[in-house]
Amino acid sequence: MKALSALVRSASSACSRRVERVASGRCGLCSKIQPSFGLLFDIDGVLVRGKTPIPAAKRAFQKLVDSNGQFVVPVVFVTNAGNCLRQKKADQLSHILGVPITQDQVMMSHSPLRMFKRYHDKCVLVSGQGPVLDIAKNVGFTNVVSVDMLRESFPLLDMVDHNRRPKLPSSPMMNLPRVEAGMSENTFPVYKVDVIVQFYRTEVLTGQEAKHFTKNDITPNPKSESIQRLYMRILQLLFRFKPECHYMVPLSENIQYPMLYEWVTPIMSVYMRMCQFLPLCHVYDFSLNDLLNPKAKRTITILSAIQNFLHFRKQRLELTAAHQQSFRSDMDRLQAYTREIKEAEKKIEKLSIIPPEQQAEAKELASALAELTTNTQHEYQDVSAMNEKVAQCKTEIAELSQKLSQRRVEVATLKDEIVKLKSQIVESPEELRNEMERMKENVKNIKMSKDLADERLVELQMLVQCAGQVEAEIHVLLKQLQDLQNSMCQTNQQKEKVQDLAAMNEALQKELRSLGTEEGQLKRALAMKYDKESKHQIRRQKKKEVKDQQVKNIYGQYDKIHEKREEVVKLIEETNRETKQFKEKMQKLREKCNQRSQKAQEIYEQLLNTLEQYNKRIESIVLETNADISKMKSHF
Repeated sequence: MKALSALVRSASSACSRRVERVASGRCGLCSKIQPSFGLLFDIDGVLVRGKTPIPAAKRAFQKLVDSNGQFVVPVVFVTNAGNCLRQKKADQLSHILGVPITQDQVMMSHSPLRMFKRYHDKCVLVSGQGPVLDIAKNVGFTNVVSVDMLRESFPLLDMVDHNRRPKLPSSPMMNLPRVEAGMSENTFPVYKVDVIVQFYRTEVLTGQEAKHFTKNDITPNPKSESIQRLYMRILQLLFRFKPECHYMVPLSENIQYPMLYEWVTPIMSVYMRMCQFLPLCHVYDFSLNDLLNPKAKRTITILSAIQNFLHFRKQRLELTAAHQQSFRSDMDRLQAYTREIKEAEKKIEKLSIIPPEQQAEAKELASALAELTTNTQHEYQDVSAMNEKVAQCKTEIAELSQKLSQRRVEVATLKDEIVKLKSQIVESPEELRNEMERMKENVKNIKMSKDLADERLVELQMLVQCAGQVEAEIHVLLKQLQDLQNSMCQTNQQKEKVQDLAAMNEALQKELRSLGTEEGQLKRALAMKYDKESKHQIRRQKKKEVKDQQVKNIYGQYDKIHEKREEVVKLIEETNRETKQFKEKMQKLREKCNQRSQKAQEIYEQLLNTLEQYNKRIESIVLETNADISKMKSHF
C-alpha cells in the first residue's frame, strides 16, 4: 500500500497536461473574444515573499485587469505547496494582490488528484501537513484514513517519537478500514489490443512484418520471437539501432565454444537497451522474463507505455518542425528586409547626392536663396520699423482726435455759456467787460490750440501720405515676399521630403539595427548550433571511429572465430568420417555376429535336439534297466 503523497508525486507529471485545460476554463474573464494565450504564475518568490507582496508584481497585476476588476487574459497560479485548500489560497492572493481570484485559478500540488477518480471511492491513506482530511475530501476522496488515525489505532508503529511511545500495549481499533488504494496501476493509459496492433502496424513496423503482426502475437499467449522483433524495430525507430547490430557483440578470444553465445547475444543486447529506454516511458521493472517468456497483460502494459511515449515524441517533433518552419520564414523575411533597406539606402543616397551636372546650378540657387533670405530679413526689419512708426502715428492721431473732440465739446459749452451770458447780461458794464475779456482770452487760447492742432494735422497728413507710399512699397515687397515664400515653401516641401526620407532612413536604420541585433542573435544561435553540431559531428566521428574500430576488432575476432569454427568443422568432419567408418565396421561386425549367432543358434538347437534324444535314450535305458532290475529282484 502506498500513501497519498506517492500519488501526488506520480501525478505531478500529469499536471503540465492539465494546466492548459484549467487555463482555458473559468478564469474570471469577461471579454467576449478570448485571447490566444494565457499566463502561468508561480507564487512563492515570484508574486509574494512570505506574506508580503512584491511591489512590482502588484503593479503588474493592476495592468492585467480591466475597469470591472476582471482579468484581460486567462491567468492561473501554480504552486507546489499543498498545506491548505484552494479557496483559502485564492482568498490570500486576492487580499495580497488586490485582485479578485477564484479557486479555479489556483493549481496546487494536490490538484491533479482530481483525475484519479478510480481511487475516490476506495479507502486511501493520507499524509502531509495542514488539514489533510479536508483537502482529501475537497479533491474527491470519500473514504480517508490519516496518519494520526493510523497511529492511534496502532501506537506501536510510531516508536521513533519517545514522547508518543506507549508505556503499556494498547489494543488496536478493530473498526479501522483497510487501505485499498495504491499505485499498482499505471499513470499512463493502457490501450486495447486492437489499438496497439493497429498503431504498431502503421507507425513502427513496415512491409511484411506489419502485415504478419496480428493480435495473436500478443494475446492470449504472446510469441517471444514477435515481441523481440517488435522491440528491435522500436529501438531502430528511436535510436537508429539496426537489428543486425544486436548480433555483432565483441567477445573475448579466450571463450571456449563461442557458438554457444550466438543465441544469447541479441537477447541480452535488446534487454540492456530496453532497460535504458523504458524508464522514459515510466516502466521501471522490465525483466528478462518479459523477453523470453512474455505474459499477455505485462506485454500490453509495456507496449501501451511505449505507444504513449511515441505519441508524445510525435507531438514534440511536430512542434520542432513548426518552430523550424517559423525560423526559416523569419530568416526569409529578414533577408527581404535587408534587401529593401539596402535599396532604400541607395535611393536616399541618390536623392541626397546632387549630380555633377546640376551642382553649379544648385550652388547658384543656394547663393541666390541666401541673398534673398538676407534681403527679406532686412526688408522685414524695415517693414517692422515702419509699422512701429505708423502705429505710433496712429496713436498720436487718435490722441489728437480725442483732444479735438474735447475742444469741440468745450467750444460748444462756451457757446452755450455765451448764449446764457447774453441772456443774463446785467446792467453793470464792468461785469460785462470782465466777462468779455475772459471770453476773448478763452477764444485766443482756443485759436492757438486750433492752430497747433492744424499744424499737427498737416504733419500727420504728410506722414500718412508717406505711409501710403510706404504701404505701396510694402505691397511690392509683400509680393516679392510671397514669391519668396512660395519658393521657400517649395524648398520646405523638398526639405520635408528630405526629412521624411531621413526619418524613413532612420526608421529603416533602426529596423536594420534591430534586425541586425536579431541577425546577430540568430547568427550566435546558429554559431552555437553549428558548434554543437560540429561537436556532435566530432563525437559522432569519434564514436564512428570507435565503432569502426570495434567493428574491425569484431570482424577480426569473427574471422578468428570463423577460422576456429572451420578447424572445428574439419575436426567434426574427420570425426564424422571416422564415426562413419566405425559405424560401417560395427555394421559389418554386427552382421558377422548375427551370422555367427544364427550358426550358434542352429548348433544350439541341434545340441538340444541331440540332448533330448540322448535323454530319451537314457530314460528308455533307465526304464529298461529298472525293468531288468525288478525282474532280477523277482528272480532273486
